[in-house]
Amino acid sequence: MNLTFNSQGFQMDGRDAFLVSGEFHYFRVPQADWKRRMELFKEAGGNVIATYVPWLIHEPEEGTILFGDVPNRDLRAFLETAREVGLGVVLRPGPYQYSELINDGLPEWLVRDYPEVLAKNPAGEAFRYSSVSYLHPTFLEKARPYFKAFADVVRDFMGDPVVMLQVDNEATGIHIWFGSFDYNPETMGFGKPQGRYPAYLRHQYGSIAALNAAYGTDYADFCDLPVPDPDGMNRKNPAHARILRDYQNFYYATIGEYLTLLRSWLREDGLEAPICHNAASPDAAAYFVKTAEKMGDGFLLGTDHYYTLNQTWKQNNPTPQHAVRCFVSMETLRLMGMPPAVLEMPGGSPSDTPPILPEDLLAWYRTHVAFGMKGVNYYIYTGGPNFPGTGSTADIYDYNALVRADGSLNATYTAAHDIGNFMASHPWLQRAERKTAVQVGYDWEGLYADEYAPRGGTNEPAHKFLHKGVVHTLLCSRYAPELALLSGELDTAKPLIVPTDRYMAKATQQKLVDFVKAGGKLMLLGPIPAMDEAFMPCTILRDYMGVTASTNPPASDKPVTFENGQKVYQMRVVERLESLPADSELMAADGQTGKPVGIRKEETGTLLWFGLQWDMCLFVQAQTMERLLASLGAKPTVAASNRNLFTSLLAAPDGRQVLFIMNLYSGAQSTEISLFDGDTEKTLGSFDLAPMEVRIVEL
Repeated sequence: MNLTFNSQGFQMDGRDAFLVSGEFHYFRVPQADWKRRMELFKEAGGNVIATYVPWLIHEPEEGTILFGDVPNRDLRAFLETAREVGLGVVLRPGPYQYSELINDGLPEWLVRDYPEVLAKNPAGEAFRYSSVSYLHPTFLEKARPYFKAFADVVRDFMGDPVVMLQVDNEATGIHIWFGSFDYNPETMGFGKPQGRYPAYLRHQYGSIAALNAAYGTDYADFCDLPVPDPDGMNRKNPAHARILRDYQNFYYATIGEYLTLLRSWLREDGLEAPICHNAASPDAAAYFVKTAEKMGDGFLLGTDHYYTLNQTWKQNNPTPQHAVRCFVSMETLRLMGMPPAVLEMPGGSPSDTPPILPEDLLAWYRTHVAFGMKGVNYYIYTGGPNFPGTGSTADIYDYNALVRADGSLNATYTAAHDIGNFMASHPWLQRAERKTAVQVGYDWEGLYADEYAPRGGTNEPAHKFLHKGVVHTLLCSRYAPELALLSGELDTAKPLIVPTDRYMAKATQQKLVDFVKAGGKLMLLGPIPAMDEAFMPCTILRDYMGVTASTNPPASDKPVTFENGQKVYQMRVVERLESLPADSELMAADGQTGKPVGIRKEETGTLLWFGLQWDMCLFVQAQTMERLLASLGAKPTVAASNRNLFTSLLAAPDGRQVLFIMNLYSGAQSTEISLFDGDTEKTLGSFDLAPMEVRIVEL
């Protein structure tokens, strides 16, 4: 099987096809049942299986690397079986696996005998027994022979059946989840002329004088900088914010270096399959922007989209709020030039409660297809007994999976069978796009900048408002959103909404001004930026709008009054103008003072600004958004009389279309649906949806 992919989707042997994969651990599933379970997966529409190749299991003692000595270490036999059945294989050799294995899949001898490889906090303390510093030379020295041995086993299977190789697993997770970014001094090279951190700063600033000007310091050399400790800094101080921003971006750059190095090992050892990696959560894809740039063509970044795994999760089942997060995640992948793929989609859970239910799973799977997913890997498809002493949660790794550890079908298998065969029968959706009415603009760094950015007043970080306010509101309206990268191409034919923060890159501020001057319709929501991306004064947008004085008012429960007289409650005023700028029209007034919190400026195009944020909770918020977008010339896509039901319309170049209607609630709901083609509205009819049902309507 020849698996290829581009920004539109996946192709298998040159034909459009969803990537439909299931996690199938040869080291857990009894070898006698490999073939039968693989055939069951094909019946469920699957075309690929994925498996970790655990370092822990294959090198139990340092220098003793074992493949094929016992059935559940016989990776070659597993690949031969997959080839016989006609399934592709994604191999995930690590070094990390996680997979509910002890030490996250690392050998015990490594973390026991070489403690210097562990990741450190700013104080120089290891924060976890099995969280290593990825680029520590000892860690890399110990991992390299294992990669070589792995390559020797699988080299003859490249392309048939091995279609892709994953480097590491959920990189950054073992640091961020359990402590902090990594500050291991040997890895990061603090104080060393050729150390990674001094070299990164030297590349960023060029001279120590430029760094001192940015940091408000007086260092003689880049090697003099101490370990940047977030606990000792005040991010309201722009200089401190710059230090924190630089270390965060440096840390993400080391992730790119690490994953690129692992790929180079695979290539040196003759493994030429495409490379992939999985971001650990819907919010993590942006961490890998620089990694994707370094990897170039032939690299697939996907994300992991669980909705529950245990009692610590915010939701027990799919919810609209979580669906919004996953929508933004897949849009982020699309803007990175990837076919949106969820490389760990729940196929079960390690916990018996909250339960994994077939209705929930099917709704979750269909919601992802509705929002543009092109490929999926169920985690897990099937499991079995752990190697003795290697499991961290159970001796039998059943995971409440689609096919249980004993080989029996779980009730949830029907959900995978349903969506798998839908994807198999609709390969044309690989080239389909969501029909949208409005662009929502953002930049990469804004998705995680609240970790270090100066913050004050009542405004939330722009990326949080993007989720809870802008995107959720649009999904409750007749104007379907798409995300647009502000550093990329912007379409002047569609209105552009930009959730703002108190800082915005200088080039982006100028680009938005030029967008309006070129005839674009722009709506800014939030504070008007007064700083650039380095937190230096930058007022390009403020100057263009003619704003001379404004305040960041305290929280108020007074409503905002819009230009049509409508009073709208539960909107946060995050910036208020002292007076109406010249050549502007008042669009909204603060309920407490009557001063402007919304203006309209007309030039070749139109600029609307509202110093407001909100969490979508009232239908009047969506109605107000619809009215404002209509004034900007937006063309509606789909209207649901019940705004609690999300919709998504996918259309292929050949004219085929399919509509998804999503009820992600625990009660039955009904709605009237209308479709729009330009200014023409067509009533599609009434729909009654069961609890947790996503209806697919072929048009």
